[in-house]
Amino acid sequence: MEKKSRFLTVQVVMLVTLSFLLGTSEFIVVGILPEISEGFHISLTTAGGIVSVFAFAYAVGTPFCAAAAGKFDRFRFTMVCVSVFAVANLLCGLTSMYLVFAAARIVIAVVSGTLVAVSMTYAGDIAAPENMPKVVAGIFSGFSIASVFGVPIATAVTRFLNWRAAFFLIAAASLAVAAVLYRTLPRKGGVESHSVIRQFVLLTDRKIILGALCVFLGAAATYTVYTYLTPIFETELHIPGNMISFALLLFGVAALISNLYSGRIAENGGMKRMPGIYVVHTLCLLSMPFATQSLPAGLAAVFLLGILIYLVNSPSQMLFLNTAAQEYPSCVNLAASFNSVFFNLGIAAGSFLGGVVVDHAGLRYVGAAGAVPAALAGICAFLLTGILKRREEGAENDREISGQRRSPGRKKIAG
Repeated sequence: MEKKSRFLTVQVVMLVTLSFLLGTSEFIVVGILPEISEGFHISLTTAGGIVSVFAFAYAVGTPFCAAAAGKFDRFRFTMVCVSVFAVANLLCGLTSMYLVFAAARIVIAVVSGTLVAVSMTYAGDIAAPENMPKVVAGIFSGFSIASVFGVPIATAVTRFLNWRAAFFLIAAASLAVAAVLYRTLPRKGGVESHSVIRQFVLLTDRKIILGALCVFLGAAATYTVYTYLTPIFETELHIPGNMISFALLLFGVAALISNLYSGRIAENGGMKRMPGIYVVHTLCLLSMPFATQSLPAGLAAVFLLGILIYLVNSPSQMLFLNTAAQEYPSCVNLAASFNSVFFNLGIAAGSFLGGVVVDHAGLRYVGAAGAVPAALAGICAFLLTGILKRREEGAENDREISGQRRSPGRKKIAG
């Protein structure tokens, strides 16, 4: 298939739309947590545990399933995964058994992470080289768009119909996207399969370890609160039920701003700017038990939390990819998955921590608990900054020495 000179082709739009649906399906539970709790006659904490289970399955399943994808025909594998995603969402809406619902969410998690990874491999086949970064960024942005529009839409559908209808809507939209992808995606192409186990040598690199800890701890800090955001809106800020969708939309707008500004941070300082950002993150979370006593202050704190949520994404992604490309060239595929893998592990840890706090101290104190991993993320970012600065200084010294060695030769030729 001939590569397109335009960025917004049908294939690109459909892959971004698919990413949007994957993100909506992942985040939807946050917006309808009380309804799910009531629908299955389980506690709010048990319902919140679905977020942890989803994130853990996403983080564990993604690298292995994405690697396995290289052993199959890429196009057929994509179509099967999208179909499984649609059927699993349909099952979530149909089942009256909580365990079946949880199992379907696990399937959705594994398929979602795999689809994101496989979608990235189409960039080189459907876009001109100069547009490939935009395609990759667009696929990632689908998740941010989902938090802005997808979750509030699903929450509104729940208010007007019921929570099951939201899953039916995702399933129907997924099948529609699958039909267009079937007609437009290239049948050939793909990435060469490599051993996943050998690629885990990445986890022996200090820069990778500290970068991964920043992603993990930062996500854990935010999701200690975000998992229980709807109950906080209802019981702490006393927002009327018909305004919850608007409040979630406010958070989603902040998250989208976070995703966009993350790219600018990656271009200007990267991970070296993260220590200061984590200080703000920690202070924001520490303020929440007091801020939620007032509606304006509470909304301001939530909006700031949304601004902070994705700032690490682009800097950490560049750290992982650059480190792999320069020092572990056979491990780039695994490195590309680290940001989403460790972010979802952080989601699992944060939602678990939030559940413990809700059970033993109450909703008001989830922010204070989240400040602990935020502070630890700041420490990791500070240590990472020291390593990166020493490496840059060493590289600069090497360039100076190399220049001095070449200089006499150039003078001799000139003379």
